Amino acid sequence: MARTIFSMLLGGMLVFSGAKAYPANPWEEVESPSSQTTASIGGYTNGCLSGAQPMPLRGEGFQLVRTGRDRHYGHPALIRFLEDFSAGVSAQGLGRLQIGDISMARGGPFSYGHRSHQVGLDVDIWYSQDPRSLERPLTPWERDNIAAVPLADAKAHRLIEANWDDRVPRILRLASEDPRVERVFVHPSIKRRLCTVAGSDNEWLRKVRPWWGHNYHFHVRLACPEGEKDCVPQQPVLNEPCGEDLDWWFSDEFYALLHGTAPPKEKPEPPPMPKQCARVLRAP
Repeated sequence: MARTIFSMLLGGMLVFSGAKAYPANPWEEVESPSSQTTASIGGYTNGCLSGAQPMPLRGEGFQLVRTGRDRHYGHPALIRFLEDFSAGVSAQGLGRLQIGDISMARGGPFSYGHRSHQVGLDVDIWYSQDPRSLERPLTPWERDNIAAVPLADAKAHRLIEANWDDRVPRILRLASEDPRVERVFVHPSIKRRLCTVAGSDNEWLRKVRPWWGHNYHFHVRLACPEGEKDCVPQQPVLNEPCGEDLDWWFSDEFYALLHGTAPPKEKPEPPPMPKQCARVLRAP
């Protein structure tokens, strides 16, 4: 949330970043993974990550973008998935993926941009692809300044037909059918188009979930790695692949929320972070 400079000076607890100021966040100040055993600790929206692994800048079928944000660390299981997934995308002639935010060096909450991505099992992947990345590695300036092309207009809540890419359903199906994947989040209008394209062959769309935003990127979430008892899993998706839960995103109730005309709801207090996270933050 943007703050005024006056509030920043009065509060004493804010740090200035470009045109916005955010509360000081110790998780964003740690620049390296902990030396502990790898573990995703807590839930996707309330946890941390020990023993993280950085994602390579570039490899078969992928190129990192927005690397200046220093959000390219993940659980090794996620790094392996991304390398396998990108190689599969490349092998099918679907281009070179542009991979954005994963997690910070020790996971944890962000000051802005994400509520999840805290345990190293979430990743944002752009729908658009930069043709320059097919020919050569992007320069540091290019990685941080190229623009993502949205497939949907978030305010109008509809597809941007001129930007639609026929490769997208095939890429998303590859992700969804990987047994390691728990969810794939997309803009509701993109999910509706995917349902139209898939027709009755839509079982793979069960994991593809409509959610706020996600108009210029899709969000892949892995299941908790096997044997990690401190990772809090999500329940399997039981809804129909293209059923009533998708219809809600185009209902009067949803549009009232989108346009800010719905009665405000009290937000619950966030739960405390898992106790192990304090040790992760302090660890060498």
